[in-house]
Amino acid sequence: MNITSINTIKTIKETIFNQVREGDDYPYLYSVITFGFYDNQGYKLPMSEIRKYWDRGEVIKTCKLIYNMLKEHFGMDGIWMFIERHAPLLDDDGDVAREGRFHINIISSCIKDSTIEEPNRKVRRLMLENGKYDVPIESNVYTNLDDLKIELFNACCKRANWVNRYKYSIDTQMVYDPADLESVSYYCLKDYDSKSNIDFTDIVVFEASDFYKP
Repeated sequence: MNITSINTIKTIKETIFNQVREGDDYPYLYSVITFGFYDNQGYKLPMSEIRKYWDRGEVIKTCKLIYNMLKEHFGMDGIWMFIERHAPLLDDDGDVAREGRFHINIISSCIKDSTIEEPNRKVRRLMLENGKYDVPIESNVYTNLDDLKIELFNACCKRANWVNRYKYSIDTQMVYDPADLESVSYYCLKDYDSKSNIDFTDIVVFEASDFYKP
């Protein structure tokens, strides 16, 4: 990779990060969503459905669905989505036999305290869902407000058909400071650094994000 290419990549990554941090709306949320091969009852999904996890167009449809649901439930100011592939399947010679399926990285601005303290109808329904302790989110076990926000964020995303109820399908954490936000933003773009055949437009889901194109 030549110096011009390196500088271009650096500029684009900085531009994308600067757009994310413009709102200065901490704590941000960072979430990784993986699509499961089983439904909520533990039954294997048909291959006709699983096959879509390798289809970028189908993945983008799910991104748009999750984006709209998060906006409708929480009204957060900014949501930014990135798609990434799992590690590829290699043959005996170490060559790529099949590319990995896609998963989603999401960065979002904060969920306002008032959204939880004075929930709308949609958020009240989410509170009836079970969280990580397998009890309703509205129960007193979630005494920390940030933990409660994470559980509600996850429950909202799990309303998309591809995001099942298993714990490993979604992992969300709070991002409290600019240095961590920068690390998370650059991590979402790591394939742009490491894969010569990948452009940032292959990673950033503009159709389901509050970006303007650099």
